[in-house]
Amino acid sequence: MTSSTSAGTAAPADLAPLFTPVSYGSRSARNRIVQAPMSVGYANPDGTVTEREIQHYARRAQGGVGVVVTENFAISLSGRQMPLQTLVSDEEQLPGLTRLASEIRRHGALSFVQIVHSGRYAGPWEEYEARPRLAPSATPFELLPGRVVTPQEITPEEIEEVIEEFVRAAQLCERAGFDGVGIHAAQGFLLSGFLSPRTNQRTDEWGGDFEGRTRLTLEVVRRVVAATGPDFVVGVHLLSDERVEGGWSLDDGVRLAVQLEEAGAAFLFGIPTTFETMRMPQNAGMLGKPGYALKDTAALQQAVTIPVIANGGLADPELAVSVLDSHQAVGLARSLFTDPDWPRKMQAGATDTVRSCACATALCLRTQLTGSLCEEWPEHAKEQGYLGYDEGNDQ
Repeated sequence: MTSSTSAGTAAPADLAPLFTPVSYGSRSARNRIVQAPMSVGYANPDGTVTEREIQHYARRAQGGVGVVVTENFAISLSGRQMPLQTLVSDEEQLPGLTRLASEIRRHGALSFVQIVHSGRYAGPWEEYEARPRLAPSATPFELLPGRVVTPQEITPEEIEEVIEEFVRAAQLCERAGFDGVGIHAAQGFLLSGFLSPRTNQRTDEWGGDFEGRTRLTLEVVRRVVAATGPDFVVGVHLLSDERVEGGWSLDDGVRLAVQLEEAGAAFLFGIPTTFETMRMPQNAGMLGKPGYALKDTAALQQAVTIPVIANGGLADPELAVSVLDSHQAVGLARSLFTDPDWPRKMQAGATDTVRSCACATALCLRTQLTGSLCEEWPEHAKEQGYLGYDEGNDQ
């Protein structure tokens, strides 16, 4: 494979808004560019952090982002989605997490960990087939194309255990030196499963009306905020709209966003659709469109005062800077995987040197077995494996 450099477009007249500070709670980021979560699958099989993983995130911080948000780290083994997914559940993970936080900080970026219980999407591989997939209700769904499974309805006792696991994960991240966490309540994972009337058919206090279905997400946020220090940032990755009739709507997302801010959330990601609803005909092709999430994130930002991080195909510099008219920060994922120096190059006006994502998803999404690769980034393109982190390789 060979690397390529895009011809690019002329730099916008003024990219300065991207490079102004922004606050997340009591923490100030050096600019408004955020490394958005993207699963890369570089952890050890036991869930501990690897050197490869540390160097991956350190390289994104070195490239000039204001905030690095990790991929989703699982709060428990039963909540783990992938076999090479980092765990934040007990003491044995602390040394690696501490080194990871330290390396991100060394390069001047804030560090947030996305924490998740994958719910009915947990463990879709043979080793974990015997483990029950927990969900608000035992509603059948298509886990993978052509494969329908029925999860197990989580009990009230197990709900309390999950809340405690989120709290323990956040405290572990705080002890490791991270600046904050982002609680994952999107994409069909456990918390967002409770939000949707399609997937939550409970009749107890955790289901039913809007208040019942949002109870778990709000309780997790409140408990995490109460259990961590005043300078520790707690944000939420929120399902903004399922984009399907009878599901969680954007009006619901806006209403919950206001309540999350009141509960202590210091930032929001707005994420439309779930793994299930993005495959529906009305949403086909959505992920390939630049700015596909902006309608949702702009509506959330209008309703709250905390930063809402715009995301979804925003690598074009003119588009990225324009969204700051309606948002407080810009999140990039695959574009920073392709070229971690995107921020530095944009600040220098060197847009013609930025490597563009070729959307080779067979490589960058191959996280379950060997870890993600990018054919456009030289450090990955040299061979089918990771060659190591070289601070001297700035281009």
